[in-house]
Amino acid sequence: MKKRLAVLGSTGSIGSQTLEIVDKIEQIEIVAISCGHNFSSFSKQLSKYHPKFAAALERNENLVDSFPGTTFFHGEEGIETMLEKSRPDYVLLAVSGAAGLRFSLRAAEVSSRLCLANKESIVCGGNLLLKKCAREEVELIPVDSEHSGLFQLLDGTVRPERIIITASGGALRDWPKEKIHQASPEDVMKHPVWSMGNRITVDSASMVNKGLEVIEAKYLFGFESSEIDTYICRNSFVHAGVVYNDGVVKLHVGRPDMRIPISYSLTYPARHDLLGEERIVGIPIVLEELQQDRFPALTLAREICGTVSKQIAYNAADEIAVDAFVKGRIPFGSIYNIIERTVAGTDDQNPTDYSQIIEIDGFARRRAKEEVNRWYCQ
Repeated sequence: MKKRLAVLGSTGSIGSQTLEIVDKIEQIEIVAISCGHNFSSFSKQLSKYHPKFAAALERNENLVDSFPGTTFFHGEEGIETMLEKSRPDYVLLAVSGAAGLRFSLRAAEVSSRLCLANKESIVCGGNLLLKKCAREEVELIPVDSEHSGLFQLLDGTVRPERIIITASGGALRDWPKEKIHQASPEDVMKHPVWSMGNRITVDSASMVNKGLEVIEAKYLFGFESSEIDTYICRNSFVHAGVVYNDGVVKLHVGRPDMRIPISYSLTYPARHDLLGEERIVGIPIVLEELQQDRFPALTLAREICGTVSKQIAYNAADEIAVDAFVKGRIPFGSIYNIIERTVAGTDDQNPTDYSQIIEIDGFARRRAKEEVNRWYCQ
């Protein structure tokens, strides 16, 4: 019997690649898709997959009229209702930002597997989400390439002393340190390896993305930030590693293609012959030390790891600052300053329910916007 899949964020990079993969996996069928505002791509997906259910953040009458066989829902509540009505076996959550937590929690109530490509769900509500998945007996499979690698390496036998996640270094990895703060959006968007959305591309350059991933790894795998090493792998062939006390290091190696971890999350524990045999002969496997003074955002993430309110503030401030940077309102160097000030102004708290998380998130966003306006008005 085919597994019924709902894809949240289907028009984004991860979502669209997920649909591409499903085309090649006969055991999975699309029953529901959702998008934010990209109605052009959404319309094409609706035409191709004819899902029984669909949702968008905004109502679009043209879509509703054009696809009478699909039941539409709108707004964040509508996306939750879509999940409830469709009752998918699997949910692949590729929504960007802290808004994904709401949908992750609902997905854990209606499905048997959550394929999670929204790291903010863990950063902002890791304890809450993991407890719900355990209570509902829902499999949580990470889709980030690094965490997918760790998921595959950590076989539950012997606990390693340390774990490794890698970074490409982003578009500015070879820039002189004193010039990084001057980088333009055009400079930052030239990622040397991956093709991704705006926010994650900027976060790769600032290393905020790696900071979020360190926090995510703590909750998913139970390692303290001091036990999580970060290295640069320029060709992104090494995604993760585990280090044992006898000196053995196991690495997860593979081409930098997000279709691989997406496919694994959908077919686990099986593997799908998606891209053919990998040839690694001649591929350099080199890890470089990460210069901490170049990436203060990563250092800050390590410092706050485990204090949930500050993790929420870190993420919220970054969302606000990156949006301002992409729009040309602030320089690249101010992204970290805004994050640091927002985090410093957030009290230490460990929220126990979703409403408390939203309250902290809202406070942090308001504070970050004040910091953006303060800079913009200078």
